[in-house]
Amino acid sequence: MEPNLVEIVESSLVAPSENTPKERHWLTNFDLSVLPTIYTSFIYLYRFNGDSDFFSVSNIKTALAKALVLFYPLAGRLATDKDGRLEIDCNGEGAFFVVARSKLTLDNLKGYQPSAENRKLFVPVVNSETPPLLLLQITFLESSDVVLGVAFNHCIVDVHTDFHFMHTLTNIARGNTSTVPPPFLDRTILRARSTPFCPLNHPEHLHVEYLKRNGHRTGVYDPFISTILKLSKDQINYLKIRPRCGSYSDTISTFQAVSAHIWKCLCLARGLAHDKESHLLFPAEIRSRISPPLPKYFLGNTGTCGLVSAKVSEVIGFIPERIREVVVRIDDAYVRESIDYLEVADKDSLLKRFGMTAYDMCITSWLGTRSYDADFGYGNPVFMTRAECGLGGIAVLMNNPVKDQGISVLIGLEIENMEKFKTVFYDLN
Repeated sequence: MEPNLVEIVESSLVAPSENTPKERHWLTNFDLSVLPTIYTSFIYLYRFNGDSDFFSVSNIKTALAKALVLFYPLAGRLATDKDGRLEIDCNGEGAFFVVARSKLTLDNLKGYQPSAENRKLFVPVVNSETPPLLLLQITFLESSDVVLGVAFNHCIVDVHTDFHFMHTLTNIARGNTSTVPPPFLDRTILRARSTPFCPLNHPEHLHVEYLKRNGHRTGVYDPFISTILKLSKDQINYLKIRPRCGSYSDTISTFQAVSAHIWKCLCLARGLAHDKESHLLFPAEIRSRISPPLPKYFLGNTGTCGLVSAKVSEVIGFIPERIREVVVRIDDAYVRESIDYLEVADKDSLLKRFGMTAYDMCITSWLGTRSYDADFGYGNPVFMTRAECGLGGIAVLMNNPVKDQGISVLIGLEIENMEKFKTVFYDLN
């Protein structure tokens, strides 16, 4: 799509509607393992419902200002403390808000594919040494439909907080504030122990050492494209039945079965040597895995690194039970050791923990999140997705707009390997 298809009408900073605490917030080791320049961006498509005040800009700006009172760290900026460690300066400067118009219609966006080009159309870009941590853009289409683009600084929050904020924002926009739970803001409950302990065989340590040995490519990757593929409920169930899942077939989850299938297809599409070792990385949600559990609405990054290693020949043999074994291992001790490892690892290692080589892939799951609970009073979005994939070898498991109708898989892959991947992806045998 051409950049001139979208015209910016106005842009402004939206500050909290009330005075908020002016303070500094400490960031956890999980937060600091994400590059501060990385934003997680989403696209929501809304169909015009005939309302004469459809997507009222003033109403949404007012709701945003109120939501930022509860989520006031998102109205701040990144800063550093006296030791040079990143933290949040809760200065109340506000979120960046853009209104745009486009000659496109919702029909033009059918089959929307996440890409850097499309992200630039519908998600704000800010050039600043201290950019806002939250960016929003409402684009009114020729058909009166709306594209909402949202971007959160990933160093500050994870996808669970992203969707909690969107649920809060849309509830406020609808005038429903009685059921809006505030975020839990104290990140210090995820501090490292006073004497860090991390065995040398812990996955965090093993993965970073693996990347060092195998030439992690910092910023230089093959050109890639992204696509969204759908799996029906029947197809998912087929991937979970015996004998494909071994003795664990009754307890294999959708994430485990589908991730194993994607990993297998990636190895086949890339034509990887069968005797080489491949790695599957996945951010594992820790909120309920530590003791005591994190508060449900904890604001921050809450994913440790799950690492599954196998010979390519084993991956092609389809091994969801291997993924299950790693998922089960992620308990309080595992999480505490991850935090401790990130405490003692050098900064360069921290930012490489999710690095990729040709034999790696990373899968993130949004399954079970409230990704479609974003009704501003005009109905839920007809479609939502991540705005771009990031790089080849990354996949996201996403909900569909209709519950119990299967899932969608966003996959980024090298251009020359994508068609082969699509072919093997739907060959479930």
